Amino acid sequence: MGATTRFSILLASLLFLAIISPLAATGDELLDNGISESVSYSDSSGELPPGWTHRPIVEVFTSLSCPPCMANSEPQVIAMQKMLEEDPSAPFTVVTFHQTNGGAGDDPTSNQEAKDRYNHYSPVGTPDGEIDGGYIQSQELYSSIEEAAQRDVRPTSLHVFQAFSGDGTFTITANLTYLGDDWSPDPTDPTGSFNDLVDGDVLNYELHLFIIEHDVFAYSSEEGHEVVTPMVFRGNAGSPSTGSLQADESITIKADWAIPTEIEHPSSHATPGVHPMDPMVIPGNIEVVAVVYDTDDEAKSSSPNPKQGLPRAINSATPKSTAYDLENTLPDVVDIKEVSDSGDANIKVFFDDEDGIGTAHIFYNFVSENHTSSEWMSKEMTVSGSEICDDEGVCYAYGDAVGDAAIEVPEGLPLFYQVAFVDGQNNYNQSTVMAFAGGEPIVAVDEGGISLLVWSTMIFIALLSISGFTIWARQPYAGSYFDTL
Repeated sequence: MGATTRFSILLASLLFLAIISPLAATGDELLDNGISESVSYSDSSGELPPGWTHRPIVEVFTSLSCPPCMANSEPQVIAMQKMLEEDPSAPFTVVTFHQTNGGAGDDPTSNQEAKDRYNHYSPVGTPDGEIDGGYIQSQELYSSIEEAAQRDVRPTSLHVFQAFSGDGTFTITANLTYLGDDWSPDPTDPTGSFNDLVDGDVLNYELHLFIIEHDVFAYSSEEGHEVVTPMVFRGNAGSPSTGSLQADESITIKADWAIPTEIEHPSSHATPGVHPMDPMVIPGNIEVVAVVYDTDDEAKSSSPNPKQGLPRAINSATPKSTAYDLENTLPDVVDIKEVSDSGDANIKVFFDDEDGIGTAHIFYNFVSENHTSSEWMSKEMTVSGSEICDDEGVCYAYGDAVGDAAIEVPEGLPLFYQVAFVDGQNNYNQSTVMAFAGGEPIVAVDEGGISLLVWSTMIFIALLSISGFTIWARQPYAGSYFDTL
């Protein structure tokens, strides 16, 4: 099935959801709804769809305790997540800020920072969608994305990288370049043109690093059971960075984000104050979304309800979009070998990446694949292979890389693990969660001899070999390679 066909199917699904499940606010005033137009996405490496000037950001305000949210906004963001999973260009980004509006007001993922973001926009209620920083306040998310993406903005290059650095901390690095001209006169803005002539073309920016978690398992009082909710805002990596950039000037911003163990519910929550985080973060599901806002841009959509007096977003990025823009191939896992030895789980991971592997960590727990009742543990893997070095002789990655780790497993417990890794170009990726030995307890080799499991395996292989030989021996002669010599 081609990319165009896949996108058509996905878009049809999204439009169907938009038609049957239009977003509806829980406040007194409801926004206008309608049928969304389709959005055309590019399938070309390093390019956005034709006419798009940047990657729009969709900030969705939702709640697991809000009836309209569970019926409308949640299905829409789930559909958008699936679209982004299928599209390597990641043409837009999404962050969902969970609130306490409606129902029991007990959404367990609602935190004070998400409430602060809600207050920044002051919407009439949830669900609500703010595209490009309030350029459009819309419940027609799909057509609004396309409209926002094609507007004129100050051009930027935005790349963001993430890496797990151990001790429960992610290191985030964002590179922002302003692609303006030394002087860009605008007849519609004489004052701005004069300032450009005097000071040069300047971007006054505000850069946010939103940390989201994919596929959060959390209790919904509206549904009466746990649900899976996507792209959940878990916090900010540092404070927003502000400053000014001249044309062709760049800045690199770094921040650390520690996986939280506590959550501060806002005062409007059914249980306000600081509590142990529940559900806990699954570290392999963490992703950073970088968004740059132009503090001089207050452009308004022709659509209803643009926010007044707020800076508009002019670009956004994720590690996936960064790899696409730089035409890098994400590193991948091609094989995993598991060996149990005296209660230790020895895990050997074989990587595939032309830029080599720099670092690799393994996240693990002894409970379940979707463990959220306590923290996942982590361990740095020992990476080996052929050293890849720069012109200065500094080696930074391994080609044909193999990662090794040994985890001590308590007797009688299963082991679930996931590998996160960074290649020589700082591209980040992770494996799926796997169960060691199929989730069964680790079986150690008896000190007095070979275990029953090993004997059984050896006998099975022997019988399989004998059967294979018998079948082969009965085949009619068909010649061989040597007959042609």
